[in-house]
Amino acid sequence: MKIRIPSIPALWASALLTLCLMSIFAPWVAAQAEPQKGADESFWQALDHTHYIAEGEHGPVVYLFMDPNCPYCHELFAWLQNPVAAGQLRLRVVLVGYLTASSAAKAASILAAKDPLQALKANEDGFAIRDGKPEGGAPLANAATLAKMRPILDRNYNFLQGKESLLPELASAGEESATVPFLVYRQKGVIHYVIGLPSHRQWKALTGSN
Repeated sequence: MKIRIPSIPALWASALLTLCLMSIFAPWVAAQAEPQKGADESFWQALDHTHYIAEGEHGPVVYLFMDPNCPYCHELFAWLQNPVAAGQLRLRVVLVGYLTASSAAKAASILAAKDPLQALKANEDGFAIRDGKPEGGAPLANAATLAKMRPILDRNYNFLQGKESLLPELASAGEESATVPFLVYRQKGVIHYVIGLPSHRQWKALTGSN
């Protein structure tokens, strides 16, 4: 059996072709990435104007979209308490209320409280299974309070659903409703999204732990 070894000119020609293709397609790939980067940056800037509940005074900002009756949100909120207390993160909770029939009324009562952060923590401290369903401990807002807070909740939901509808992992799955928990953070100028509970790798990146 004979093995054909390409000649030096042939190798140079192949390398030259590869470089030509890279020069042609590299700007196109970069051009495709730029609109996405711009959209991510615009979303990040817009989050600063949402109605959020802040906790922590030091560290990079992390946004958490959560529903008061969401068990995974409850778990993630608990996970985040240590990094926030240690000054590793500044948490901004963006409340939505759509998972269950009582979600909106509970979210409204938290937002309308004199101290929304303490009301949120009371909701999480009182989280339990009631009648076979996971539920936060916040009281239900009355009709007037719910009506007052409804525009905020709707706006928060639109932020959440609008961004998630553009993410490939959810768009390809045909998801139409929003998914919580949903984390958004910025690291080295890049906006990152975590859908659901973070993996070990994502948690390390989020908290800067080893």
